[in-house]
Amino acid sequence: MPVLSYMVKCPSCGTGNRIPADKEGLKGHCGSCKSTLPPLYYRPQQLNDLSFDNFIHSFTGPVLAEFWAPW
Repeated sequence: MPVLSYMVKCPSCGTGNRIPADKEGLKGHCGSCKSTLPPLYYRPQQLNDLSFDNFIHSFTGPVLAEFWAPW
């Protein structure tokens, strides 16, 4: 079975970096310029009122949010 990986573009030098799927949510380093890569999330993250603000303030990429209420 093939190992899943994703490409993340370095924000500093533009180099594409292959990130293994099991490294989801972890910051990495560019293989070319060694700059910090943003964490990759390929699955939706379920947040609540306690974790939402912290996630939004610490994540440097775009965020798509879906809000739901039982009423």
